[in-house]
Amino acid sequence: MLKGIGKSHGKTIIMGEHAVVYGYPAFAIPLLSIPVIVKIQQSTENTLNSKYYAGKIDRIPDSLSGVKFLINLLDSKLNTDKINYAINIDSGLPIERGMGSSAAIAAAITRAFFSLFNQELTHKQLLDYVNQSETITHGKASGLDALTVSSENPIKFSKDEPPKHFNFNSEGFIIIADSGVKGKTKETVADVKKMYDDDPQKIGSYLQQLGDYATKASNYLTHGNLKKLGLVFTLANEALTKLNLAIPKTDRLIEAANNAGALGSKITGGGRGGCIICLARNLKNAQMIQKALTKNGAEQTWIQPLSIYAEDDDIE
Repeated sequence: MLKGIGKSHGKTIIMGEHAVVYGYPAFAIPLLSIPVIVKIQQSTENTLNSKYYAGKIDRIPDSLSGVKFLINLLDSKLNTDKINYAINIDSGLPIERGMGSSAAIAAAITRAFFSLFNQELTHKQLLDYVNQSETITHGKASGLDALTVSSENPIKFSKDEPPKHFNFNSEGFIIIADSGVKGKTKETVADVKKMYDDDPQKIGSYLQQLGDYATKASNYLTHGNLKKLGLVFTLANEALTKLNLAIPKTDRLIEAANNAGALGSKITGGGRGGCIICLARNLKNAQMIQKALTKNGAEQTWIQPLSIYAEDDDIE
């Protein structure tokens, strides 16, 4: 019996969301502690089992259109003998929260298919498959999610330059809080584009600010300047709010985190729900912020030390 397995993980954008679609820099960190594992084995019929949907592959709902497209694409490319198979997705990522769930699932599915049919998969091929799936899911994919969920290192990304890994010289912590409200990435990307088309000077200035903040934030992380990084978090959140990406729930969580001692907090991802991220100077500070977030309605929280991102390698 044929079997295949593929693994991936989540991500969070530290800085540059939305602006990256317009050519400005952004960077994200992989969340290695939140894995996605896909297992495929030969079966009597083509089925998918996940917490998002369980049933026949040809009946996958429109909410998982990117997954359905990717499965059909990989099947047409690799399944020359037309075997039937069962796909099982085990993911610790909440869906539609800006944590790269769709890209992580796509990466793990792609790796599992290539494993199932014992085919070599290059990094370039992996990114291509994931980005095709992401385009179906979100309408316009920047490529940042695909890069980050398939890497173990933080990634700096800009459409004008090749993506690069980079290292942090910081002992701080990032706290990620799930608002419990589904993000609306496809909708917000389209709305920001409409706002930009209607008023390119005004909206363009906000996007440029977000790109500038991404550059500053990466420099502050590189040099371990948490105080200035926290200030950039606050400024970036103000720009994102001006792009109509905030909702009362995320505003409340950001206020709670800042009142609990966060150096800065901001929306991450598409906005209008999803997650926020907060910056803490040490673990004790991070745990206090985590407690305040939970008390104020965060559905889930994760603490990620920045010190684990120590190595600096080039992407192949």
